[in-house]
Amino acid sequence: MASEKTEKATPKRREDERKKGNVFQGRDINIALSLLVMFVVMRLLGKYIYIFLLKIVSYYFNESTNAVSMSADSLKNIIFNAVICAAVLILPFLLISAFTAFVLSGIQTKFIFNIKSASFKIERLNPANGFKRLFSMRSAFSVVKSIITVIIITVVIYNNIVDFAQIVPTFYSIPVSQSVYLLSMTFYNIFIKVCGVIIVVGILDYFFQWWQHERDLKMSKQEIKEEYKQLEGDPQVKSQIKNIHQRMSRKRMMQKVPEADVIIVNPDHYAVALKYDAKKTSAPVVVAKGVDFMALKIKEIAAEHDIKIEENPPLARALYKVVEVDKEIPPEFYQAVAEILSYVYSLKRVRNNSQPKGKIK
Repeated sequence: MASEKTEKATPKRREDERKKGNVFQGRDINIALSLLVMFVVMRLLGKYIYIFLLKIVSYYFNESTNAVSMSADSLKNIIFNAVICAAVLILPFLLISAFTAFVLSGIQTKFIFNIKSASFKIERLNPANGFKRLFSMRSAFSVVKSIITVIIITVVIYNNIVDFAQIVPTFYSIPVSQSVYLLSMTFYNIFIKVCGVIIVVGILDYFFQWWQHERDLKMSKQEIKEEYKQLEGDPQVKSQIKNIHQRMSRKRMMQKVPEADVIIVNPDHYAVALKYDAKKTSAPVVVAKGVDFMALKIKEIAAEHDIKIEENPPLARALYKVVEVDKEIPPEFYQAVAEILSYVYSLKRVRNNSQPKGKIK
């Protein structure tokens, strides 16, 4: 059926949707790649992170020995300092990750921001539309994907924390530097495993979202026809415009027939009007030409203005097919046309006792 969306989206459809803000982007792959960038930065800054953690752990180990005799205000200050230290350590990586995600998203969308897509629309409050989205394939895939991702990440984090909890009691019997190293490696292992899970899920989500986006953009054959009409114009309207232009062109052409020096005809079909002005052109010019009805009109106008009509069927057919209106005749016709013009000019001399208009160069 013509209404079935079976055809790939046209470039215009894609551009229109892009302007509306409907662009394809794999959000999960953006998150995964941003985490990967953050991991690379962590590896590059590993030495400085280790030193920073070492100072923090040393400080709190020393403070913990006095925890029993501390006042409530002192404990609050320690907790506040711990939060600040955590923020100083984590915040830069979060900013790097957010910036990377922004750049990756911008690359996919070509940094297009559409105000209309972000504006409030009353139809979004329609419960029917909400239920339709809720039970769509995209929502089902998103839910399943999220559940599986959370389960896998939870298992990964749980197993690493369990392993880490078994070695925590030994922290008081080993050097602080070794404790920091074990702590760092635990966080590092958790992070790299979680990052790996998110990357795999992001890749799968990327291909699903691409497939879904392409399916949503598909068009019916009728939509393609309508778009073609918009781009190229309605064929009927174009035909009418073409006819108008042709009529205007023929009218202008007929207005030039009285200026011709001679009309070369095939008595039944072709007529070609030639004009030669040695001061303006190097060869005779076809000022009008026609076949059948148009040829008859040209001969009628020529008769009204006393323009010589010369029968030469081969030459008339050749000029009609080879030379366009307002163009000079090519050299292969010089000899034949020159003979006809010489004859025409001689008739005019006899009749009007006037000089010829010129000779072909």
